[in-house]
Amino acid sequence: EDSSFNKGRSKLAFKTIVNGENYVSKRCYTIGDNLPMSILANRDQLVKEAITLGGAEFFLDSFNKECENDGVEISELPTLFSPERALPASTTASNLLQPHYLTLSDAEKDEITSGTAVISSITWLLERERGDVELRKYSGTLDHPRYSDKQGATINAFQHFTYLYSNETLVLADIQASESHDPKSQAAILFDLMYHPATGGSGAGDQGEKGIQTFLDQHECVQKCALLSLKPLREPEALDADEEDNGSNSE
Repeated sequence: EDSSFNKGRSKLAFKTIVNGENYVSKRCYTIGDNLPMSILANRDQLVKEAITLGGAEFFLDSFNKECENDGVEISELPTLFSPERALPASTTASNLLQPHYLTLSDAEKDEITSGTAVISSITWLLERERGDVELRKYSGTLDHPRYSDKQGATINAFQHFTYLYSNETLVLADIQASESHDPKSQAAILFDLMYHPATGGSGAGDQGEKGIQTFLDQHECVQKCALLSLKPLREPEALDADEEDNGSNSE
């Protein structure tokens, strides 16, 4: 569609049909500075986001296998969590969309000339449309609450596992979940995840070492952390007896 139906802090979302299926196409319009972006900057940011989603899927698959090997129940359904798959896709910049972007700089023109980059079109991040489903936010950029319900506790353990499985080099943040877009599935879908890697440079919101330290300071282990034999990040604290009961987060 020609007009966006949703606008976030950095991206616009457009309804899109691909091969008869409903998708959402996202593109950046700014990253923190409220200034228009170049076509190249938009492309680079969306590629970083796609890489993050792919990495999160790798960690999630590894987490699920570890839970299965250790006999740890992570939910009523073993396929509860699955990050959305996302692919960068290019379309020609129309007159409607072009004003959101800066005129190409000399450096970007050189890249086109040298053939090291294709930036003559706007890059989009494609995601399957979730429709009108309930959304739940489990962590912020620098906010990692402890949860007592099954789904939230699984997220807590997944974050802990990812930090250790990455050789203590990154943490996952800004984790949100929605119901599945597939009416035949009860699985939840993780989306809009981001990294805080020690090296930085993973995309918008990345706080690097500060983000990692904030997670280490805030994370409170749940029972699943112990069942998976995850190394405590701090001195262990007493766990709530009702942690596996359905409920809201206990901060």
